[in-house]
Amino acid sequence: MIKINNRRSFSSVVMVILVIFLFNIFSDYSINFLQSHQPPTYLIPTNNFNRLMTYLLTYWGNYAITGVGYLFLWGLYVVLLLSSLLWFWNKFSWTNLLNGLKTGRVHLYSVVILLMTLPLNQFGFKFPLSYYLTIPKTFLDMVLAGVWLPWVGWAIYLLIILLLIKSRYFIYQVVISRDSIVASFKNSWQRGHLKTRLFLALLEVIGILIMSLLVIIYMQKVCDVIAPVTIRRLTANILVVVMTGIFYWLTAYLIAVFCQAATPESLNNGSANQPLLINVVSLVVLVVVSISSVTFSGKLMGLPNQKYLVIAHKGVSHLHATPNVIDNLKKVSQAQPDYIEIDIQRTIDGVYVLSHDSKVTDKEGKRFTIKETKWSVLKQLTLVDGKKDFNLSTFDEYLKLANHYHQKLLVELKISDTITNQQLKAFTTKYKTRLKENHAEIQSLNQNALKRVSKYLKIRTGLLSPVKNTIDSAKNNDFYSIEYSNVNTTMVREIDKQNKDLYIWTVNRPEDVASGYVLGVRGFITDYPKRVRSQLQQIKGQPTYSEALEGVILFQKSGV
Repeated sequence: MIKINNRRSFSSVVMVILVIFLFNIFSDYSINFLQSHQPPTYLIPTNNFNRLMTYLLTYWGNYAITGVGYLFLWGLYVVLLLSSLLWFWNKFSWTNLLNGLKTGRVHLYSVVILLMTLPLNQFGFKFPLSYYLTIPKTFLDMVLAGVWLPWVGWAIYLLIILLLIKSRYFIYQVVISRDSIVASFKNSWQRGHLKTRLFLALLEVIGILIMSLLVIIYMQKVCDVIAPVTIRRLTANILVVVMTGIFYWLTAYLIAVFCQAATPESLNNGSANQPLLINVVSLVVLVVVSISSVTFSGKLMGLPNQKYLVIAHKGVSHLHATPNVIDNLKKVSQAQPDYIEIDIQRTIDGVYVLSHDSKVTDKEGKRFTIKETKWSVLKQLTLVDGKKDFNLSTFDEYLKLANHYHQKLLVELKISDTITNQQLKAFTTKYKTRLKENHAEIQSLNQNALKRVSKYLKIRTGLLSPVKNTIDSAKNNDFYSIEYSNVNTTMVREIDKQNKDLYIWTVNRPEDVASGYVLGVRGFITDYPKRVRSQLQQIKGQPTYSEALEGVILFQKSGV
């Protein structure tokens, strides 16, 4: 019979919160330290295999140390998970802990737990290490764009969570009972009863989360109406701290529920039996953790960047328009974006065409890889984008027409593999005059190619990244273009210190636009340039923080 620990009072949950917070702080500092001591990414040669091997032989020590550091953090994570389970089960001992750490099944189970926490950390929960594996919110938006897909996805996720709860004694069977693999699953499944109190506890978590969000957003809406701007911003920051504390509480509560050591009744009863001083100290610790988390994670709202830019994503004026085609250029230009962002790729014979994807599909369903196909073939094709037919546009034609409309371009070089200096020189020789005339900017995921092209082309260039990137003084990065859910005020301040700009993509929801504005970003890459400009003008004229508060709380991820 498994004996469940009675350590489920308010102070015990706060202790779990403190442990999680300290682990998050340590892992965040460690990962930033490890990344800062890696060689700059732009040094990685992408145009020559022999040079790449020489680079790896030169810097193998840096990457080896980084790898050891990540393994050490993983070990700490497993120690934290295993210790928590053993502690709640009254089975903690150094022997049990070491036995668990040496067992591969425990590490595999820890991987499953980590993966299952990813969706929750997308929306503010504070499970250890999940932040560093979270999928950029923009990619999730694209995947879950359908009407039914989000509901199907959440239904599958909840089913997996229930199966995980049903087998929650797997580690117990492995470490304590020393069962075989088959017996571990079988005995864990038999013991992991899905009792009513577990469902009540999960429903309580959902209820607390929804009610907290509604109350906090409504309070800020009221403040936006009756208070001056300074008080609005102060109130918004206080409410971010409060909600962060609630997320930490819910995270610790879920951990206790998973260990079957806490239920709604037992938590309340345990708190009532605690001395007042202990409860007061626990509350102070919770407040300190909340304030520290918001400070370290860069969620405090400061003064916005008044000189913002609106950038039309993929050359469209609305989400359902065909991206990267010259036929849309006049219409999107009439929406008056500061820049139009387009994606260009090189054909096998050196012609640059507009396309976000490396492969295109014609009406007959045949697929063509752009870099392996001649332009003479591609230009004859009628391609399909959703339900719309279109033809590929050349960068040459698009740039000429953009100059005619006096429309600036933000050009993304879609270079996923090697490109030689000769090919980059040919690109700059052909386009540099018109790019300078256009006051265009260039961005790319490929830092090495970006560094090389910046030598030949004296216009602003920037690093594109779907995740948080190391901010440095590299001269080829005049700006950073980062997925919006990975941005915070700490990053904004770091970029400002380097006298560079920050663009965020792809911001379509009003709360994401508002949160980006109050965090102080410079550029907003969006599928709705006209609507976003109108919203930014309204916020600038009459600053409100309720939408920004929602965006910062729910969609600005943090590792602390």
